[in-house]
Amino acid sequence: MFTYFRELYLEINVWRKIRKIARQSTENLEKSNFRVDWIGRIYTVINLPDEMIERTDLHEGYVLMQLKDYDKLFFDLGVSDYLFPEIQQVAPSAYLLILTGPKDYIKLGSILWNILKIVAVSFGIKLLYSLTVKYSENIVSLWKSLISLIW
Repeated sequence: MFTYFRELYLEINVWRKIRKIARQSTENLEKSNFRVDWIGRIYTVINLPDEMIERTDLHEGYVLMQLKDYDKLFFDLGVSDYLFPEIQQVAPSAYLLILTGPKDYIKLGSILWNILKIVAVSFGIKLLYSLTVKYSENIVSLWKSLISLIW
């Protein structure tokens, strides 16, 4: 439960690194027909050759194979280990290829859920502490009577 925010922090750092490098390397990326949006995603459109249009089962494989041509570019930029491809069809013969960082922890629902868990645990600890302080004399007397039963 408490490792979530550490992982979220690490994921945000990876995203910031990708965004910084992408913004600094906009010219190199544009030479290879890639664009960078305001949150640091790197994207391009891959057009399918005419003979591939009928083979819908091979479309995503073809798009991912085209990505191999740019492996050296992303390796030289130092972001190849952090990028994950997302593919969206934008036309019958064109796919949008989006390269983005990991998004396992950067989700509003997960963030809110983990904040709620921390608040609930904090409330439970506070309640337990308050009850212990309020009833400490009763707890001590109960403990003494239990000990006297054992001995």
